[in-house]
Amino acid sequence: MTRALSTQQQGLEFKIISAQISQESEPRYVKYTLRVTYISGNDNDDHSPSQIERRYTQFSNLYNALKKDFPSLMSNIEFPKKVLTGNFDDKLILKRSIAFEQLLRHICSESKLRTSKAMEIFLQEQELLTVKEYLNTKDYNSASAILENSFKLINKIFLDRSTAVIFTLCRLVSTIAEIPNHTSRLKWCDLALYRFDGISDSDLLELYIPLIHTCIKIYKEENKDATNLEKLLQNFQVQGLNDIYKKTNLFSALNEAEKRISE
Repeated sequence: MTRALSTQQQGLEFKIISAQISQESEPRYVKYTLRVTYISGNDNDDHSPSQIERRYTQFSNLYNALKKDFPSLMSNIEFPKKVLTGNFDDKLILKRSIAFEQLLRHICSESKLRTSKAMEIFLQEQELLTVKEYLNTKDYNSASAILENSFKLINKIFLDRSTAVIFTLCRLVSTIAEIPNHTSRLKWCDLALYRFDGISDSDLLELYIPLIHTCIKIYKEENKDATNLEKLLQNFQVQGLNDIYKKTNLFSALNEAEKRISE
């Protein structure tokens, strides 16, 4: 029998599950493994927690950015200070881990903090840089694996049709389009198309037609009927959206939209 949880016990759970000293470069630093799980108190509990690795500097950047942008919402939050020595002390690492968890719980209790650009950067900037490196070398399998994990994480934090979620979904679809044997191609296509339903943000809508083109390509490769998507494209053309209609490459559309949003 499933035990019902109180409102205070439900929601996102942030847990530092390990902390390791990096031996990969100098100077050394501590890598904190953060696990994010959604707890509902019933059979819909999150069975695929997301994990990312972050270091003290990244938590510090998140805290400082939010302190600057939302001073009133961050006024009662303390952050562990940087120390010159003893960074690898077990007690210090434990103390910092607890502080990091408390910071993230506070952020997710306030919608403005939770949906902030600083939070988005903290959750996926590191992974997106790695993805771009893989894409430059056409290692689409490695890129898609990171994007799937990134989507599962972002989707826990942000609204279903938020910019962060839609961009991550489109990145994933554009990547798996290059992997003919990917087992979940249709699943991700269908989810991306569904999430666009009802979106009115102009920046996101410019991704819609390139997404449809990409999904049509995948549908045909997977022997799935793409008639409805082709009719949808024809409707856009009839509406006189010729400039947008000509944009068929999802990778390029993503890069253009990202550049415009960041300006």
